[in-house]
Amino acid sequence: MKQLVRGRGASGIAAVLLSSVGCLAAAAGRAAPPVLQSETAGITPFQGLTPHDLVYSAMDALAPPGIRILDGDKAKLIGTVYSSQYAGFAWAPDHKTLYVSETYWTLGNRGKREDVLSIYGGPTLSNEGEITLPGRLISDPKTHAFALSADGHYGYDYSFQPAPSVSVIDLKQRKLLTSVEIPGCGLVFPFGERGFASLCADGALAVADVDAGGRYVVRRAGRFFDVMNDPVMDESVADTREGLALFITYNGWVHPVHLADRPRFEKPWSIQQAAGLSPATSQVGAINWRPGGQVFAAYQPATARLFVLMHEGHPWSNEQAGTQIWVLDTRGHKLLHRWDVPESASLVAVTQDAHPLLFALSESWLWVLDGDSGAVLRAMQIVPPGLVQVRGE
Repeated sequence: MKQLVRGRGASGIAAVLLSSVGCLAAAAGRAAPPVLQSETAGITPFQGLTPHDLVYSAMDALAPPGIRILDGDKAKLIGTVYSSQYAGFAWAPDHKTLYVSETYWTLGNRGKREDVLSIYGGPTLSNEGEITLPGRLISDPKTHAFALSADGHYGYDYSFQPAPSVSVIDLKQRKLLTSVEIPGCGLVFPFGERGFASLCADGALAVADVDAGGRYVVRRAGRFFDVMNDPVMDESVADTREGLALFITYNGWVHPVHLADRPRFEKPWSIQQAAGLSPATSQVGAINWRPGGQVFAAYQPATARLFVLMHEGHPWSNEQAGTQIWVLDTRGHKLLHRWDVPESASLVAVTQDAHPLLFALSESWLWVLDGDSGAVLRAMQIVPPGLVQVRGE
C-alpha cells in the first residue's frame, strides 16, 4: 500500500510539474531556453606593428614598468611587454621583434647589477633571450640612448661606465662586438651600414665608423651649434634610413645634418621665421614661441614634415609643455599649420603612412589627431609615458 500510494504521489507531482512547464513555455511563446556560453581564455597572435600602432614605455611610480602597445585607430591597449624602469627600446625593421635595453639588480634596488639587451618576438612577443651589456646609461628615458642600424643588423647602446661610450651589438649573431669610447659626447645617431654619430659638449659632432681592419675610429666634426647660448636638444629627430638628423635648439633653430663619415651641415633655419615671426633669442625676458616638452618633435620623412610642440615662454623654458603643434615643411622652411592641443602636451608622435595619425600626450591623456587636419579623433587615459615610437615604413 505504501508503495502504491508513493507511486501515485510521484505521478501526481510529475503531472503538476509538466503542466507548469507547459504553461511557462506557452507564456514564453514556446521559445527554447537560452544556452549560456562559458568564458574561454586565449591569446591573440602578434602579427607585428600596424601603421597606426603607438608604442610607449610607462613612467609612473604607481604603475608597473613595461612597454605598452596601443592601437591608435581604437585608442585601445593591445599588449604589454615587461621591462625594468628607465628602459630603452627599439623595433626591428620587420616590426615583429622588440629589443629592450634595461638594467636589473639582484635585490631589487641594490645588489649585483646586470645590464642586458632583452629580445622579444614570436606570436606572443615572448622573451627569446638576452645579450649581456658592459653597462648602459640609466636616466630619464632618452630616445637616442639606444638605436638600431637602418637594416636592423646592429644595435647601439649609450653607456657611461666608466666613461662615455657606445656598446655595439651584432643582433644577428646576438653578441656584443665592442665598446667605442666617445669622450665628452653622448647619445647615438646611426648612419650607413655600421656608423654612428654623437653630440658633444663643445657643440661638435663625434663620428664613429669602422676602418679597413673592422675597428671603430672616432673623429670630431666641426662645431655647429652654440653650446653656451643656444644648445641643441637631445630629443631632436633623425631619419636613420636617409642619415638625416634635424637638431633643434632651445630657441627653435633647426640644424639639418647629413650624417656620414664626413657629415654635411646645412644652413640652420628658424622655426619662428618660418611662421613669419621674429627668431627667438636667449636675451633675458625675451618672450616668444619656443619648442618644449619631453619628446617635443616628430618627423615624417616621406613628406618632409616636422611636427613640433610649441609654447609661449622665456629663454630656457624648454621643459614647458606645448600648447600648440606647429607643422613645418623642412624643405621649403615654411609653416604649414598651427594646431591647438586640447591639453598642454609633453610628447608628440606621428605615424608614417599616407593617412597619418598624430599623437599628443599630456600627463594622463592621449589625444589622437588627424595628421592632415589636426582634428581630434579620439582620446583615452594612459599611464604617463617616457618614450614613444611608431612603426617606421
